[in-house]
Amino acid sequence: MEFRAKEIRKQAKQNFEKTWRETAELLSKKGRKMKWKKKQGKKHSVVETILKFREVFLSFGFEERILPAIIPENEVYRQYGPEAPLILDRVYYLAGLSREEIGISEEKKGKIRKIIEGFNQFSELKIFLRNYKKGKIEADDFIEEMTKKLKISEGQASEVVEKVFPEFKELKPEPTELTLRSHMTASWFPLLSNLQRHRKLPLKLFSIGSRFRREQRQDKNHLYESTSASIVVMSREITLEDGVILTRNILAKLGFPASRVVPKKTTSKYYTPGMDLEVYTEFKGKELEIANLGFYSPVSLANYKIWYPVLNLGFGVERMAMILTGEKDIRNLVYGKHGRVA
Repeated sequence: MEFRAKEIRKQAKQNFEKTWRETAELLSKKGRKMKWKKKQGKKHSVVETILKFREVFLSFGFEERILPAIIPENEVYRQYGPEAPLILDRVYYLAGLSREEIGISEEKKGKIRKIIEGFNQFSELKIFLRNYKKGKIEADDFIEEMTKKLKISEGQASEVVEKVFPEFKELKPEPTELTLRSHMTASWFPLLSNLQRHRKLPLKLFSIGSRFRREQRQDKNHLYESTSASIVVMSREITLEDGVILTRNILAKLGFPASRVVPKKTTSKYYTPGMDLEVYTEFKGKELEIANLGFYSPVSLANYKIWYPVLNLGFGVERMAMILTGEKDIRNLVYGKHGRVA
């Protein structure tokens, strides 16, 4: 079966509700057309690399954590100090649609009565809209709750929203001071501050998750969303050499025996001067950065009342997967050759 997409789009523009309901007839509820045979599916190389990282980190005695990906702006200032504005220039800020007061004029009442003959529950509708504005009704549940409160059909509710209240289409996003995590570091500081009061040292943690960066563009080496495999070690006694040895051991277990560790030319403000290192390995005849490690700055730690040294080590999962698979274009690696985001 093939859908006539052009015709469906045209009909939906004329009457969305009618088209939405009628196209349900194109699909079948009963009958057996597919055969679900036991067969090995195709794995994704990035996910496979993530699983390898998990196994290696766990084998070194690290505890897995899930970290929040939504970071308040002020956390970046606490960590980066004067460098924070430059860091924030490459992050995504979150916004939400405003929920303004929606009135019910006589004109709107007339439009509603054309859709729902004999409708006279305007007081109830007014209360319903006010509760939505106050956040007592979630947007996902709006239509369902509207049908329950006003005792109308789903189709009637959808048509009223579309034809009577253009305010919903005209809502504009309002920026907040919440950002999407651009560095895993942003999530570690608050957690470490809390755990140091309740846990024995050394504290060895890892987390593998997404980071979001407002790159100038997506190309063969850059994505707006990528994955970081991040480690922190909090200990009374630990050296940078300990971190380098750990890095080499992890890379060896992952199949990367050769690597070069060098001081970063310019130290990020959340790291200690001279203790911010980059890790390179050879790929396709060139050196490729695959990891970064160093000590968090005592200044940044002090802003969270953290009392002990913290070593941080982070790997770029997609870059590691590129090396393991030989793929040159990170977009093909992550999204597939025909599904990649340009």
